[in-house]
Amino acid sequence: MVEILKSKLSEMTVSRDGLDVVLVKNGQRVCELPWDAALVLARAITIQARRIEEWVKAERVSLDQAFILRQGLPFGLTSNPMIIQEAYKEAAHNTELRKRIPHVDEGIRSREALGTPSLIKHRPKKEAGDGLQQKK
Repeated sequence: MVEILKSKLSEMTVSRDGLDVVLVKNGQRVCELPWDAALVLARAITIQARRIEEWVKAERVSLDQAFILRQGLPFGLTSNPMIIQEAYKEAAHNTELRKRIPHVDEGIRSREALGTPSLIKHRPKKEAGDGLQQKK
């Protein structure tokens, strides 16, 4: 199977034969899978390809994530802890990034906090009469 993938993709075609998915190389059937197995295999290949893409583009993802952190937006582009850690460093120390934020004349001052603000909820204060029994 590895030899199949090493060849040029232009030499390979994917087609169907009844309820099966067929991989053809140079006119010869190389692999034949039931449709449901082909879907599982395609999903697994896609997941691994996206993980590799994330590592290949890690620097760009890190800078984009740093920009998102500086804006205080509540979402991220990656779940990779190493890339997130690098993004926090960039967001905190990259002065060029601060200057590129739109609608800010002088950029963001270096002492401003970065990240998404969080809400802290406190229990409501009890009134003087709560929990006390009245004497008769």
